[in-house]
Parts: sequence; structure tokens; C-alpha cells
Amino acid sequence: MELVKKLGIACASAVVGLTAVGAYSTAQAAQLFDFQYSFPSYEANGTAISASGTLTTTDLDPINNNYTITGISGTRIDQGIAQTIIGLLSPGTYGVNDNLLNPSEPLLTKNGFSYLVSGSGEDGQGNVNVFYSSFSEGYSELSSDVDYGNFSINPRPVPEPHTVGGSLIALGFGWWRKRKQAVASRKKAS
Repeated sequence: MELVKKLGIACASAVVGLTAVGAYSTAQAAQLFDFQYSFPSYEANGTAISASGTLTTTDLDPINNNYTITGISGTRIDQGIAQTIIGLLSPGTYGVNDNLLNPSEPLLTKNGFSYLVSGSGEDGQGNVNVFYSSFSEGYSELSSDVDYGNFSINPRPVPEPHTVGGSLIALGFGWWRKRKQAVASRKKAS
């Protein structure tokens, strides 16, 4: 009976560890990129617009050779006022955005990606679309009084899934061993 119990605990630990690896591998399919851009004003006395933050994307699509942006966070500066980036807008909702990111130049498509910021518009929120123009060979924002400027990304390293899975299996084994020692101690005390 004791052997069956031990085997059950060991199997449960292994299942928990492998389940965590599978769940982490799915979550690991997301890529993270730090982004930054700055667009000068059209007007001589105007103020530039800039933004920085993090883009979350899918893994690189090998067929289309691009990432799909699935999330965004960060800050946008417009006329010296910091606006919080609230979230990504669905494709086709503002500026016919497709929310695609290319692995090389140009980093964005002509449709670009769109997001929502706080602190602008009548309702305290506003839509922003960042895109690439092949005609002007530069990046800009739709409906902003800005010229073409710089847009850059830097990939963030993502931890290896086997590190997390191995750690969880080790924790399960450690718990099983500790439990085994506690049971043995109780038997000696009896």
C-alpha cells in the first residue's frame, strides 16, 4: 500500500511539472519587444511626439515573415504631456491598422498598428496609429501634426521553458522527499 501511495505522489508531481511546461510553452509563444519612436513637428515651433514601451507579439509567422502585435504598454508624450498607453486596438479599427511587425526594415506596414491612450480627446482617451510610408520612406502617426521620424524595436530575451519545467519538477520531487522524511520520522516516534 505504501509503494502505491509513493508512486501516486511521484506521478502527480511529474504530471504537475509536465503540465506547467506545456502551459509555459504556450505562453512562451509570445515575443516581447521594447519599442521607441520620435516624430518631429511639421510646424517650426511645434512639439515632437514620442512614445516608448513594450509590444507583445506572436512568434514569427514563417510564411508571411512577420509578427502579429497582440498587446502594448508604455507612455506617449504629446506636447510635453505624458499619456498612458491603455491598450492595443483590434485590426481594422483605426487607420485600417493590421497590427503587424516585421523582423527587418521596414518594421511596420503602411497600415501600422493602433492603440488607445489616456489624457486626450473629449472622453479623456484617444486613438493613435503608427505606420510606415514607402513614399516618404519613414514612420509617422496618422492624424497628428508630425513629420516622418524614427521607429525602433529591441527584442527582449524570453526564459527557456525547460528551465521553468525543470524547476517545477524539482519542487515536486523535493516536496515528495520531504513528505517521505516526515512520514518516516512519525513512524520512528511511534
